Amino acid sequence: MNIPGISIVRAGAGSGKTYKIQQDLGQLIAAGNIRPERVMAVTFTEAAAAELRGRITQALLNAGRIEDALRLSLAYITTIHGFGLRVLTEFAFEAGQSPSPRLLSEVEKYALIRKSAQSAEEIVFMVDDLKSFGYTYDGFSQQSGADLLRNEIRVLLDLLRSIDVVDRGRLKPVAATVLQELNDRYGDAVSDAGPMNRHLRKCVMNLLRAYPRTMTECFPAEMLGKKPADDFRSDFRNLVEARDSDALERDWTLWQQLRKLRVTKVRNVPLPDEYRMLAEAVKRSADGLVDHPGPLRQARRKILALLSASCDAVGKYAEAKRHAKGVDYTDMVAEAERLLRTRADVRSTLKDRIDYLVVDEFQDTNPLQFALLWRLREAGVPMMVVGDLKQAIMRFQGADPRLFQSLAKHYPRNTDSLSSNWRSQPSLMAFINAVGPVLFDGDYESLKPQAKASGLAPLEIVAFDRRPRKDGHKVRALAVGLRLRALLEKRVKIPDRATGTLRVIRGSDMAILCPTHNMLKQYAEVLRGDLG
Repeated sequence: MNIPGISIVRAGAGSGKTYKIQQDLGQLIAAGNIRPERVMAVTFTEAAAAELRGRITQALLNAGRIEDALRLSLAYITTIHGFGLRVLTEFAFEAGQSPSPRLLSEVEKYALIRKSAQSAEEIVFMVDDLKSFGYTYDGFSQQSGADLLRNEIRVLLDLLRSIDVVDRGRLKPVAATVLQELNDRYGDAVSDAGPMNRHLRKCVMNLLRAYPRTMTECFPAEMLGKKPADDFRSDFRNLVEARDSDALERDWTLWQQLRKLRVTKVRNVPLPDEYRMLAEAVKRSADGLVDHPGPLRQARRKILALLSASCDAVGKYAEAKRHAKGVDYTDMVAEAERLLRTRADVRSTLKDRIDYLVVDEFQDTNPLQFALLWRLREAGVPMMVVGDLKQAIMRFQGADPRLFQSLAKHYPRNTDSLSSNWRSQPSLMAFINAVGPVLFDGDYESLKPQAKASGLAPLEIVAFDRRPRKDGHKVRALAVGLRLRALLEKRVKIPDRATGTLRVIRGSDMAILCPTHNMLKQYAEVLRGDLG
């Protein structure tokens, strides 16, 4: 059997990709084209690797190939980081690494990164004016603006390492690409911002001259709700800041806030006509922000500073790791890729050890991981990649689904698509197939449902004609509780996946397995209180 150099499988959710991998590997092993101990499969998680190994082993055992199943235990079936670590361990001398590299804990890693980034001179101007650059206290994470800035550098540091940017020379084309993208997205801007700044300040001063106090002092307290009162206080603070400081020349968040001044009535009482007219003038002037050159200049300066500081931190972090005698997950991939790129003898040895390479969840591969895997392909190892662009979820870690898209485009004759769905109900698949082309701009292939239709209703709605005026929550709980009690008194048939038969159970048994069981208990408490 002739094995193609590369096979690309587009596999949507529930299309049977693991079964496809299992069957193809089983057939190749059974035909003697590949040896089980020389299979390499890269999956996204350790759990997925264990499942794949188990399913291939089971398939071999079912075929009576007990020896092949035992030999499979020697195969490279792991995560991309697990493979990188194995390469560094087995070729420690060639890599100039310890044969037992110590993995840095997340706490150690972030402490070293923070230390490496804290002395960056490029970001001093942002540290001195955090608010203007968008770094303010985040109540959700309870982090200060300085913490948020450091976190951004940490994320950029990891992204730069994922595309092998380790010095200023490699940073230049990246920075140029980012700045060009920024210019394209921003569009045209006016050349002179002076008239815009002066006009907005004039409008602000006109409003404050006519109304030197916040609107909360112009209405009786009982007429104001909490939200309008908060809005007026915030508006007044922003207006005063715009009048009494130079913030209009650098604080674009302030411009944005002035665009949203409250000009609607307070409950049933309208604002004074003069206030509304002057506030509308401020809003119209602040709308000039979309054409203002200031945000673009600030964004360019901020991007260059962040990239420069992060690039410098990459080198300092590498030095800090050497002193700590540790590695992190990115090192496992980066150092293994460097080893394969620079040592022909290592590539040759791995080619002799690996008969076939399978990469699962390829859409979540980042450029550095791709580079490592592609070294094996360049060495002559046949390769199967399986993925689905619609399931790309790891972009925040530098994953680039365009890698999978480009491979499929470059090798159209080697690309196949799984066309069935074995997981979802036919009625649900009909809906998904209808909206899929719209959601994914036409890049969607309809899947044929293979799962049997369930006898259970997919959705039940308890609707009310109008909102109860009194004790509405009890009325709703009572109605839902009565319906749940009726369901609990019924006997229902549930498919038994183990035997393929229908198993009759009581509704109360089903409720214990229901994820809304706590909600059911709350309804039961209401029922006991209302019905005795």
